[in-house]
Amino acid sequence: MPRHRSALGACLTLLASLACAAPVEGPISVSADHGRFEQAAGTGVYSGNVELLQGNRTMQAEKMSLFTKNGELVRVEAAGTPVKLSEGEDLEAHASNLVYDIKARTLVLTGDAFIRHKGNTFEGAKVEYSLDSKRVDASSEGDQRVRLVIPAENQIPGNDQQDNTDSEPTPP
Repeated sequence: MPRHRSALGACLTLLASLACAAPVEGPISVSADHGRFEQAAGTGVYSGNVELLQGNRTMQAEKMSLFTKNGELVRVEAAGTPVKLSEGEDLEAHASNLVYDIKARTLVLTGDAFIRHKGNTFEGAKVEYSLDSKRVDASSEGDQRVRLVIPAENQIPGNDQQDNTDSEPTPP
C-alpha cells in the first residue's frame, strides 16, 4: 500500500476517535502538512502549519502531538513560534509551548505565555488556565515577571458604557 494511503488511513482513524472524545464541545479536527498516527501507542504527531479545531476553539502550531487512551483524546501538546489559541472573541492565547489536558479542561502555556480573556491580559513565563472556571495562574522565571492588565470599563470589548469624564455635568 502506498505510504500516503497508510498515513491517510491512520489520520482518518484518529479523527474518528477524536470525534468521540469530546462530545460536549463537538468533534476535533486536525490538519497539517505532515502527520503520523501510531494506533498501538495512542499517539499522533503532526507538523507544518498544524491547525486543531473544536467548536469555536482554534489552535495553531508548528508541531502538535496528540495522546489517546482507550480511543479517547486525553492530551494535546503543541510547540511553535508561537502556538496560538483562540476561542471566539473571548479568549486569545499564545506561547512557545502549550499543553491542553482534555479531561481536566486546562491549558498550560510556557515560554512568553500570554492570555487575553474578555479584555484582561495575563503574561508570564508560565500561565495555567482553566476552561471551566476561567481561573488564571501565572508564574515568573528569571527576569520575566508576571504581568496583569485590567482595562478601564470603557475599554472592555462589548461594554456599551460610555466614558463621561469629558462631558459636561448634567444640571440638577
